[in-house]
Amino acid sequence: MIKVKIKTDKNLRLNIPIPYAILKAGCSLLTSEMFLKNITKWANHHSEHKTNISFIPLNSKLSKELVKQTIGELRCYEGLILVDVKLKDGTEVSVKL
Repeated sequence: MIKVKIKTDKNLRLNIPIPYAILKAGCSLLTSEMFLKNITKWANHHSEHKTNISFIPLNSKLSKELVKQTIGELRCYEGLILVDVKLKDGTEVSVKL
């Protein structure tokens, strides 16, 4: 489970747990061919330049499997701190596996 903690000076504290199952489902959605085709279509439609932007990888099934394997490997590193940031205004953000 990934744990995101946000703390601000104004006594706002957010603890957001993200289970690996939800992370896998989200990544499966983001690497699906339908989603990538729609993003490509939207980017080309709203682009100021007349270039063809493509978000479709060479093999989306391979990308999906690689993302799932990567998320599976994250479980081996439980407790690892990925992000630990403290800003000048007192805001603190940490992301921990």
